[in-house]
Amino acid sequence: MSSSDNYIGSRLSAELLARLDRLPVMRIHYFWATLLAVNLMLEYYDNAIFAYAAPVIKAHTNYSTEQIGFIASMFFVGMIIGALIGGRLSDKFGRRSVIFWATILYSIGSLITALSQSYDMMLFSRVITGIGVQAATSVLLVYIAEMFPSHTRGRFLSIVTFGFVISGVAAAALALFYLPNSGSNAWRHLFYVGSSGLLIAPLIRFCLPESIRWYISKNKHKQAEDLIVKLEQKAILNNKKLKTPEVITVEETKEACFSDLLKNKAVLFTIAIVGLGYFGSTLAYYLFGNWGIYSLVYGLQYSEEKAYSIFFMWNVIYCVTPFIAMVVLDRFERKSMILAMSALAAFPLIALGISNTSWILIAAGGLASILTGMVINAYYTYIPETIPTKLRALGSGIIISLGRFGGAVSGVLGAWLFTTAGMQGVMFTAAAIYIVFALPVIFFGPLTTNRSLESVNQTDISGK
Repeated sequence: MSSSDNYIGSRLSAELLARLDRLPVMRIHYFWATLLAVNLMLEYYDNAIFAYAAPVIKAHTNYSTEQIGFIASMFFVGMIIGALIGGRLSDKFGRRSVIFWATILYSIGSLITALSQSYDMMLFSRVITGIGVQAATSVLLVYIAEMFPSHTRGRFLSIVTFGFVISGVAAAALALFYLPNSGSNAWRHLFYVGSSGLLIAPLIRFCLPESIRWYISKNKHKQAEDLIVKLEQKAILNNKKLKTPEVITVEETKEACFSDLLKNKAVLFTIAIVGLGYFGSTLAYYLFGNWGIYSLVYGLQYSEEKAYSIFFMWNVIYCVTPFIAMVVLDRFERKSMILAMSALAAFPLIALGISNTSWILIAAGGLASILTGMVINAYYTYIPETIPTKLRALGSGIIISLGRFGGAVSGVLGAWLFTTAGMQGVMFTAAAIYIVFALPVIFFGPLTTNRSLESVNQTDISGK
């Protein structure tokens, strides 16, 4: 392709991106967000239900605490793989395609978990489920960053994370009212529910459009423009005002490859800094989330019913998190939110470690749920914003895989901490990790709030 053709293609790309970013918020955006929220709900449900079911699985399978921790870690090993391959595959085949096939994969994995008759089969099923869950989630976050108006990315991410709220409360309710009273196979029935993503996958395939930015990155300008025209027509039909497009940057149309990432020191530095922060927040989150109920049962010697009641209350209190996120995420700089919420989360986590009074446990756990949820919302919005378009899925996948490595460590580390120092050791460690790992992000992470993705990433992906 001649330099003239390259310039024309780059100029067309920039104009299409400007037209995409000037689109107003429409009902179609809320429809997409709802569909993604349902998908995220099922993804999160599978991991949440394992945390609730862990004591029951241990009781009815005679697995040791170390084996339960290793099974939990295998899920995150799968998530590490899923984050890496999901991002790369979505760069090649499209965001929608990977979300579709990953949804099918995690649903099958959940079904195998329900049918598991041996420790080895359980390990295998958790890896498969983790691959599908994280491939879907990683690309879903990229999709939100690429397809929703720049000044509302935080708002729509908050809407999508309502899936966390619904699945968290549903899983907690099932654990509270169903698990303790329904026999040795009750935990299997809950994993059957996780396979219902097989019903959602067709909606993803036929109702969710491909990412316009992905079309542009693959030089598929005709498909990108056709979709933009349809969205512009919807806006006009709904009496929405279209602003004059502001062309911010001209992107090269040359397709990026892995070597481009290795050559770009600025992007590698961003991946290292954000990945380190996300690793720490994920490790701390799962020390709290996955070992909380286990600590209540085997640390404070609460009955399963009482422990599930407390955990249910934590999830009910958590329900306010997306509403708070909708108000604040687009008003404050993302990395400032990450540090502030991480520091605040340390206080209720410490309270959990030193208290055995029910009402304090409920209040501290509920507050910790809100604050740790805010950290997740901030990272989920922030991560794809920090990476250039042509490397966004790959770079985001690497960052999220680093985070999921933290999740994998939480299973083994949590088992060791609980064995040696009880609930106090688990919660104190989580509190310290939240603060320490947020510091690199606040000092070295890029500014992204209310900025177009192209203006955040002016550095050329060639590293020049």
